[in-house]
Amino acid sequence: MDAKAVLQQLDRMLRSRHFRNSRRYPAFLAHIVRRTLKGDLDSLKERILGIEVFKRPHDYDTGADPVVRITAGEVRKRIALYYHDEGTEDELRIELPPGSYVPVFSPPGMGAAAHESQSGIWTATTELSTAMPVLVESGKEAGPRYVFRNWLLAAITVVVVLLAAAGFWFWGWISSPVESMWRPFFNSPDPVLIVMGSPPAGPGLPMDSHSHVHLSFNDALALSDITGLLDIHQQDHRAQTADSTSLDDLRKRPVVLISAFLNPWSSRILNPLRFSLVRQQIAPDGSTILGTIVDHKHPGSMWSFDFTKSVTVNTRDYAIVARLHSDLTEGPVMIVAGLGPGATESAGEFVSSPEYLKQVRATAPANWRNRNLELVLEVPMVDGKAGHAHIVATDFW
Repeated sequence: MDAKAVLQQLDRMLRSRHFRNSRRYPAFLAHIVRRTLKGDLDSLKERILGIEVFKRPHDYDTGADPVVRITAGEVRKRIALYYHDEGTEDELRIELPPGSYVPVFSPPGMGAAAHESQSGIWTATTELSTAMPVLVESGKEAGPRYVFRNWLLAAITVVVVLLAAAGFWFWGWISSPVESMWRPFFNSPDPVLIVMGSPPAGPGLPMDSHSHVHLSFNDALALSDITGLLDIHQQDHRAQTADSTSLDDLRKRPVVLISAFLNPWSSRILNPLRFSLVRQQIAPDGSTILGTIVDHKHPGSMWSFDFTKSVTVNTRDYAIVARLHSDLTEGPVMIVAGLGPGATESAGEFVSSPEYLKQVRATAPANWRNRNLELVLEVPMVDGKAGHAHIVATDFW
C-alpha cells in the first residue's frame, strides 16, 4: 500500500467530524498508522502505546489503567462511523481489527473481512503471522492445494485467536467499574464542567473542623481526585464555583457537581429524585446546622449530620453520589454531595477509585452502566477524619 496515499487518507479522517473535536483519538490513530507505515510493529503493544501516546510511567499497570484498550475501542467505533458516511465508498480504508493495535490498509471497497479473505491474514497480527504453521510435506513442492490449505488453516487460526482476544478485551471493558460509572464523561467531545460549592462570605463563621472554610478544602480534595481520573483518561475539563455558574453554562455538556448545601445546583437536580438534600436547621448566618438526606420512597428513612457537634461525637457522615441524564441540563451529570466535610472528600475518592466502585457493581442490576443511579454513602469518621465510604442505599432507573 502506498504510504503517501495512506497518510492522505489519515488526514481526511482526522479532519472529519468523528475525530476533529477530540485530542486523544486522533493522536492515537495517527501514531499507530505512522508506526505501521515505518514497519515498527513491535512498538504497537499496549504498554508501549500507553507510555508513548498517553505518557504513562514505564511500570504502569495496564490492568488498572486500561486507557489504551478503551481508546482503541472508541477509535474502532469512530472509524466505522466515518466509513458509514456517504461519499467514503471510494476512499482507501484504514481499519483497526479487534484485539490488535496494528491498523489494516485496504483498497476502496474492501473492509477488514474482505482484506483477510484475499490475503489470508490481517497485517494487524504480526505475532500470529510469524507463528503460522507451514504445512508443506517434506520433499514435496507445495502445489495449489497445499497452499490453499495452509492459508485456510492460517486464516482460521487468526480468526479464533482474534475472537478470543476481542472477547477478553470486551469483557474487561464492560466490566471495568470506572468505565461503567464514567462512560458518558470519558466519551464526550466537550470538556467536562466541574462546579464546586461556593463558601459564603462574611465574618462570624466558626473556625472549627466543621467550618465552611474547611468544607471548601474537602471539596478541593474531591476535585483533585476527580480531575486526576479525568486526566488519566485524557478527558478535557474545567472547574468553576457555583456562584459563577449559570444554567446556560450547564446545558448540553457533561457536568460534575461537588458539594451539597454550598452548591445549589446539587440540591436543584437532586430534588425530584428518590434521595435528596434537606437543610433541616439553618443558622442566622445562613449556614447549615442539621443537614439530612431523605428517602422519598420510604419517608421514615433519613441520614443526618449535625454540624454543631464536636468531631469526637460525629462518628458517621453521609453523601449522595448520583449519575444521571438531567432534563434540566440536557446532558450527563455526576453529583458528589457530602453532608459534612469528610463525606464530600470520601465520596470524591469513592467515584474515582476502581476498588470502591466495585461496590456499585456488586449491588447494581446487570445493565447499570446504561442507567441513571443514586447512591447513599455512609462514611465513618474518626477524630474528624473520613474513612472509606460504603453504600447503604441505592436507586437505579
